[in-house]
Amino acid sequence: MKRIQKSRRQQTKFIAVWIIANFIGGFLVGYLEDNGWQFMATLFFSGAIVGSLQWIILRWVGLRDWFWPLASAFGWIFGYYILALLQPLVSNIVNSLWSKFGLWEVFWLNLINQPILFSFMALTQASILSYHTQKRVHTFGVWLFSSLVGGAMNGAIGASLCSAICQALPNRLIGIVNGTSWAVYGIVTGVALFQQLIINN
Repeated sequence: MKRIQKSRRQQTKFIAVWIIANFIGGFLVGYLEDNGWQFMATLFFSGAIVGSLQWIILRWVGLRDWFWPLASAFGWIFGYYILALLQPLVSNIVNSLWSKFGLWEVFWLNLINQPILFSFMALTQASILSYHTQKRVHTFGVWLFSSLVGGAMNGAIGASLCSAICQALPNRLIGIVNGTSWAVYGIVTGVALFQQLIINN
C-alpha cells in the first residue's frame, strides 16, 4: 500500500512539473508571437523552447539525452513544412467539417493542423525515448499516440480559448492562451511519459 501511495505521489509530482514546463514554454512562444515575432515564433521557436523545458524535467527523472531539444526543434519545423504541402487536403477536410458540424473554421483548422505538427515532433522525440526504455516499439507507439491526442486537444482548447478571451487580453498576456493549450497537451503526454519512463522501465 505504501509503495502504491509513493508511486501515486511520484506520478502526481512528475505530471505537475511536466504540465508547468509545457505551460511556460507555450506561454513564451505565445508572448513572442504576439509581441513582434508573429508566425516566425511559432515556426522556429515552439519545438526549441518547449523541448528545452521538457528536457529539464526529463533530466530530473534520469533521461539526460541532450538531443531532446534539438530533436524537438527539428521535428516541429519539419512538421510545418509537411503541413504546408498538405494544406490543400487539410483545407478540404476543414471546410467539410465546418459545413457539416458548424462551430467555426479556426477550431477545425487547429484540430486538424496541430496533431500533424505534434506527430512529427513526436517521431523525433520517440526515437530518443524508446532508446532509453526496455519496450522500445511499445514506447514509440505510446508516445506517438499520446502526442497525437495531446496535439488535437492543444488545437481544440487553443482555438476555443482564443475565441473566448483573446480580444480582451493585452498583448503581454496573450501567451496565457498558448500556454494553457500546451498545458493540456502536457496532461496527456505526462501520464504516458510517466508510465513509459518510470513504471514500465
